[in-house]
Amino acid sequence: MKLYLSITLFFSFWLIAEAQSEVSLDSILSKPHQEITRFDTSGFGFNQLAIRFPYGSARVLNKYEYKTIQSFRKISVTYIYSQYTRSQPGQKELDRARFEALVKLDPALLSDPGVQWNILVQTDAVTPAGARKMFHGFVISYDSPVDEEKKSAIRADLEELIECARRKPPADAPAYPGGNTELFKELAASIRFPADRVKSEKYGAYALAEFSIDSVTGKIKKLSISGGASEAHNNHIKAMMGKLKPWQKGRSDVEFLMRIHIYIDESGSKIIEPEWIRAYVAKDCKGVNTDSTVSAVLDRNKHWRKMLVVEDVTGSMLPYIANLLLWNALKVNMENTLHFVFFNDGADKEDYEKEVGTTGGLYHVKPTTEKVLEETMVEAIGGGTGGDRPENDIEAVLEGMKACPDCEDIVLISDNYATPRDLDLLPQVKKPVHVIVCGAAKTINPAHIFIAWKTGGTLHTIDQDITRLAKMKEGDVLSVYDRSYKIVNGKFILLSKM
Repeated sequence: MKLYLSITLFFSFWLIAEAQSEVSLDSILSKPHQEITRFDTSGFGFNQLAIRFPYGSARVLNKYEYKTIQSFRKISVTYIYSQYTRSQPGQKELDRARFEALVKLDPALLSDPGVQWNILVQTDAVTPAGARKMFHGFVISYDSPVDEEKKSAIRADLEELIECARRKPPADAPAYPGGNTELFKELAASIRFPADRVKSEKYGAYALAEFSIDSVTGKIKKLSISGGASEAHNNHIKAMMGKLKPWQKGRSDVEFLMRIHIYIDESGSKIIEPEWIRAYVAKDCKGVNTDSTVSAVLDRNKHWRKMLVVEDVTGSMLPYIANLLLWNALKVNMENTLHFVFFNDGADKEDYEKEVGTTGGLYHVKPTTEKVLEETMVEAIGGGTGGDRPENDIEAVLEGMKACPDCEDIVLISDNYATPRDLDLLPQVKKPVHVIVCGAAKTINPAHIFIAWKTGGTLHTIDQDITRLAKMKEGDVLSVYDRSYKIVNGKFILLSKM
């Protein structure tokens, strides 16, 4: 999770950001400071710019770079500084001076009601020397037109993610004695065929094993099995893998994925066939930055079946889009997702042309490969930036349900910054919607809670699954992180910190 993308948002229910009043430096500086150990400077995603300062200084190091994005709509501004003691002298004055330097670059920032302001403090340093090695400055997320050159760059980065997901284990990864051939041979011999499937002449299933190797014992750890013939048979596979010989030791940060094909062939023989093994080390992958919110939620909810996945591709959603692609490439999950819809809120329509229910900018795909999925994502991103902040989430869900009537679990990957423009269409959604909220560190947009509640669905953040919404009624209170939301007159209202 890139912490600079995990940004808080305050939304009273039907109020969108454009209706807010001008903010002041005092109100920004008084916001709670979210603590992180160290800001990740491995790279920034598309449509992000870093404004840098020297340690202990308010002198902008790259002020001329700001001119390249000055005309674009700003989504968020996150200030990052370092703290090596709890009582650093002059820190408040330095913070204010840096904000003043930023506003001097663009006075319109404070009068733009759509900008979300955030403050992160790095706590990993224990001395001034350690603090000097950290990033100090602002990260600005913005919207800009996506031309053919940028589409090509996005496509290249997404393809690099897919390639990373398909790599063989690194040379220094733990290895099974005798290699993968011996590993596959032992598993094929020890895993029995599911008894309740013997009479199914055309039966076939895939079990996905995910695990890592203990650096001390060489034994498999963090083992999970998904897909497969049944929960009971998955547990059997897990037990058999637990009996394998210790692996030869190697780097400890390698995550393994192995697919096992369970099927009856044309001759009627019952086959257990490990097909491939992959190894993934996230920090070794290059390409567009990803945010792990989507994959974290999907990994926790492996019971979702025949999914319709609907995802917002506007604004700063690219890290979440990339994460969805990476997850599908790693988990070979095309068999479980029947349909995808990506929406950009009307493509290049003028704001006044957007009508609820017919806003458009919807891109459908029933992919057979990650390449097909990637190309649809790129076309949706390149189709337009959406313009104003409200999006057409519900229109996209309804279009997806119409295209895929057999889809069972509806998954909406939404932008916490944007309140859907078309919530009035929600009564037409007749299936529960699982809402994955992206970009929410502390405060959830009540509109997205409302979508999950009214459809009888569930709400999900990077580390929480909220499944009790369907049972809530007028006057009930929901707690997420350190915020509370109350149902008042059929709407969720943000009350206060708990």
